[in-house]
Amino acid sequence: MHETIRQFFAACHPFGLPLLACSVIMLAAILYHMLFTRRHKCLPRLEAAAEGRISPEAVAQTFPQDELAQVLSFLCTQPAGPALEQQVEARLRCIIDRQRAGLATISIITTIAPMLGILGTAWGLVDIFGVFGTPEAQDGIALGISKALYTTIFGLAIAVPGTIALSCFERALERRAARINQCFTDLLANRNA
Repeated sequence: MHETIRQFFAACHPFGLPLLACSVIMLAAILYHMLFTRRHKCLPRLEAAAEGRISPEAVAQTFPQDELAQVLSFLCTQPAGPALEQQVEARLRCIIDRQRAGLATISIITTIAPMLGILGTAWGLVDIFGVFGTPEAQDGIALGISKALYTTIFGLAIAVPGTIALSCFERALERRAARINQCFTDLLANRNA
């Protein structure tokens, strides 16, 4: 197996190591996003407070370390008005922006990896056509083309899972952001009423 991996990277030379680095960085970004993005345990209780089933103060006291509960506590302690709405909106934008941790890296890698793969294929094809016209060219052309395509396969093998992960993470973030915005819109409306 080690020999097969070594042969694969030899066929991908000189683009195998940058592609391997891309795959490691993307895996790290995916894990970082999954492990360190806060999921806001207070969100269901916050929704209940927005619907009037429990008091906002109780939610803020129950989850003092949660960022959303801290914004809720700020909302409860400040006088109502347009300035309060702008301050709450700014704080929520910061929270949602922090939820994007790692997504930019995944996006960059899913763009770069196929380009590196195609560049490696073009590099390999230049080598193949460089020996065109020599007596041994006929035997080596098919083998050379297959070796040249390894980098494209490697680049796409990195980009496809990255694109899927990025799409799933962004959709989950959009849903969470919509829920958060709806809660605070309702809480601000109840407070101004």
